Amino acid sequence: MYLLQAVEQYLGSLNTWPSCIITNLFAEIPSLPVVAYLTAFFAGNDVPTTLAYRLYRACNREAVNELLRQLFYIRYSLWHASYTVRRHSMYYDVRMKNLYVAMYHTPQSSSRKNQYQYPDYGPHASASNTHRHP
Repeated sequence: MYLLQAVEQYLGSLNTWPSCIITNLFAEIPSLPVVAYLTAFFAGNDVPTTLAYRLYRACNREAVNELLRQLFYIRYSLWHASYTVRRHSMYYDVRMKNLYVAMYHTPQSSSRKNQYQYPDYGPHASASNTHRHP
């Protein structure tokens, strides 16, 4: 598949991608959370918008309607235009080989140690899905 090879130029081999990205790309019914995961992953790793959407459309038969295409492009635009969107997104950074989770403090935070829950991200995610930031 030419599209997959082109995306692998940016992300490395499909075998190293997070399992939830692969599941969302190929098997999940398109929805706002699915598009949010995919756009954060692709945009966060500098994959061009059109290339990312074309791959998604080729891999998932459900991802072919116009509304979904617009949602994908809007989420990508928001990622690049809004610091807030980037800051409140999480994605697996293929170059750093770790999950990027924005660090922010809520008024209820009583210490600088915050705990975040996240889905099975990363090619070799641990059994625990809790991650602490210093």
